[in-house]
Amino acid sequence: MVQTVAIVGATGFQGGSVLRALHGTGKYKLVAVTRDTSSTLANDLKNKYPDVELVAANLDNIEPLKKAFEGADFVFGVTQFFQPGIRDKIDAGNFDVEYKQGKNIVDAAISVGVKNIIFSSLPSMKAISGGKYPIVHQFEGKYRVEEYLKSKANRINGAIIHLGSYMENFVNFARISTDDNKTIEFTFPYSPDAPLPLADVSSDTGAVVSHMLDHFHGFVGKTVVVSSGYYSSQDMVDAFTEATGKPARYVQIPHAYFNGEDLEQMFKGIEEFGMFNGSTDFLEFNKALEYKFTTPVEFWENRGWTGPTKS
Repeated sequence: MVQTVAIVGATGFQGGSVLRALHGTGKYKLVAVTRDTSSTLANDLKNKYPDVELVAANLDNIEPLKKAFEGADFVFGVTQFFQPGIRDKIDAGNFDVEYKQGKNIVDAAISVGVKNIIFSSLPSMKAISGGKYPIVHQFEGKYRVEEYLKSKANRINGAIIHLGSYMENFVNFARISTDDNKTIEFTFPYSPDAPLPLADVSSDTGAVVSHMLDHFHGFVGKTVVVSSGYYSSQDMVDAFTEATGKPARYVQIPHAYFNGEDLEQMFKGIEEFGMFNGSTDFLEFNKALEYKFTTPVEFWENRGWTGPTKS
């Protein structure tokens, strides 16, 4: 019997990666859950994957999620901290918003009888730092959902993934410019040599989740880190030059450059304590997969992006 997987955030980095990987196997019926089924990204998905069912659901409202999950054997759940609905509310002092959205995913799945869920979470930076950095909201909100899901182990089989730092951030989040000598500058708050557990989220996420679904009962109650390995910001910039032939350099800016004390604490916490407390256990997991994780050079080669068109 073909099993059904409902994928939350199917037009985003993580959900889109999961959809592409699972669609490629031909093993599953897929339900793509997105906030707006009329968006350009949703229409692109519809045109490329006409056999995928597209369903609208806002994570703030549990009822559409229940409808989206009806009949599903598995749910892939993810929240998006930087979408306006979350970030704006957190800036206004509503620190529970991401937790509530994640809790809605879990509760909706349980209420319609879904048996299995993989939730994309992050560890608690408050715990990793021994309380030094307690307000890294995009970590703490997800971690609270993770703990809530574990508390429901008698009602749903749960597994967790922890995504490493996005390689995509070096395109979408870094400040990028070109100097007078046509050298491309990547500007970010991390020290140039700080080790980061990086992931090409658009590719690596789906490969890991697909493997977990194939062997799901072995992952129930466990956490899997999704990362190709530890690389520095300087490594990413050097890889850009190797892939494109274009000169580039890394420029560090203060941790407080981006608005929000929580983001400042995030950069400081990751640099000082490590995103996963320095663990390298995931590298052994990577070796067992029949999948080659994306290196920084391959990331730039695959993107085909060669720098900003204007300085």
